[in-house]
Amino acid sequence: MPSFSPDYDHAGAGSSDARCLTPDDQGYPARLRDLAQAPRQLWVRGTMAIGEPPAVAIVGTRLATGYGLRVAKAISTACARAGVCVVSGLARGIDAAAHEAALDAHGRTVAVLGTGIDQYYPRAHRTLQERIARDGLVMSELGPGDTGHGGSFPLRNRLIAALADITVVVEAPESSGALNTARYAQELGRTLAVVPHPIDSPNGRGSNALLKLHHAEPVCQPDDVLALLRMSASPSVGICLEGDAALCWDALQHGVTDVNAMARHTALSPRQISSILALLEIDGLVTFDAAGQPRPAVGLG
Repeated sequence: MPSFSPDYDHAGAGSSDARCLTPDDQGYPARLRDLAQAPRQLWVRGTMAIGEPPAVAIVGTRLATGYGLRVAKAISTACARAGVCVVSGLARGIDAAAHEAALDAHGRTVAVLGTGIDQYYPRAHRTLQERIARDGLVMSELGPGDTGHGGSFPLRNRLIAALADITVVVEAPESSGALNTARYAQELGRTLAVVPHPIDSPNGRGSNALLKLHHAEPVCQPDDVLALLRMSASPSVGICLEGDAALCWDALQHGVTDVNAMARHTALSPRQISSILALLEIDGLVTFDAAGQPRPAVGLG
């Protein structure tokens, strides 16, 4: 990425609390040493314990569809609630959805930057990046003031793959950088999992190619990822709902299925509603139709 990009924010993100680790430091992530070219320096903000195993990388296209965003949130929520760290690259689309869902579920998440530790890219993710630095972990092999370059973003993908037990490609066209992360995962001997897509979906051609040409595990529901870790889903409150979940459930019971309409009905934000619906889907209370509209599960409507 060019240093003059208008999408950068050069405000010096938290440079005062950033610290640098080397492979000789005790806090340096052990899994990064599996790389043929481990970072000689690693800049971090946040709590290093956040990135401890088990961990799952959730990656995909910046130009995500509603389906891709919904699936990313559902997988991330399931992982976070089960105590699994969610690793991604803080890009638009799938990455941001995964980070946000993990935080909303009060789980662990790590953001690996393709720029210097004190840069916000994209600038629209400034608030999210600060939230992760406060409640999770932000890391980069590029130091303060470095705006990165075209090759630094593909290179950071090797860190994402190395930190995770499993890399999940949620949605990837044929040119997606997520395929680069998938390649690193396989080179490291990590498990690769892929969400299948319709055969006529351009946004899923890269994903489907991984399933066809490589030894990738299909992910047909969020719990499949936990099963690959030999873990079970952490159940939520079930049908006895309270608070915001109860408000969303009430809206569904009254036939309100559009997220924006639900926001007006409940006085919650669309992002809050999407996260709650992801939880309800994991619990088997909500399903989504072909148009992406939520419905109470059969027998619960």
